[in-house]
Amino acid sequence: MNSLDVCPLEKTQIADASKVAAKAFEDDPVFGYLTSDDRELRFQALTWLTSRALSYCTQHPYVYTTPNLEGIAAWLPPGKFSGHPLQLLRMGLQLQLYALPWQVGWNRLGRWLSFLVATEQAHQQDMGDLPHWYLGIMVVHPASQGKGLGRQLLQPILQRASDEGLPCYLVTFTPQAVGFYQRNGFEIVRHQTFESGAPPFWTLRRDPLKA
Repeated sequence: MNSLDVCPLEKTQIADASKVAAKAFEDDPVFGYLTSDDRELRFQALTWLTSRALSYCTQHPYVYTTPNLEGIAAWLPPGKFSGHPLQLLRMGLQLQLYALPWQVGWNRLGRWLSFLVATEQAHQQDMGDLPHWYLGIMVVHPASQGKGLGRQLLQPILQRASDEGLPCYLVTFTPQAVGFYQRNGFEIVRHQTFESGAPPFWTLRRDPLKA
């Protein structure tokens, strides 16, 4: 098995995978805006956030990594991330979002609320009730970038979505990431900020007919 092989992420790997994801997001402008300016505190917060997200996503067998845990792609299948209030409430409880102030700081709570509301509104406006695959986390450790790992991590679900005739959807935060997703068949749906002074975010969609 070589480094470009893709395998399911085991639940026992979540703690280590969350550190890989935290390292990948450490210099992300949006997560920098949403967490402490202190890099150590930021890394701790991002490790907690990504561990909760990975724990939630691994309820479904669509979280992929590499043999050396160099990257992670975590997908939610159609119908498992919708704007229905009860589902959003259930998801928020499972993600333990009630603990956000203690993890990111009370002074960042308002930013987080604006971020969560804006990205979910965008998701609903972009996709509505259309069944689709949602890419919750996609990271490659900075030391392993440029090797084609990201493309390989996406392939299992991109191929499945094409076979099923379903779109894929994601939110991302840097022009470099936008370019990567465009090279893998995604198109920009929107580019906006979630509050005054905040870095922008992009939403992208991949239509199977254009894959």
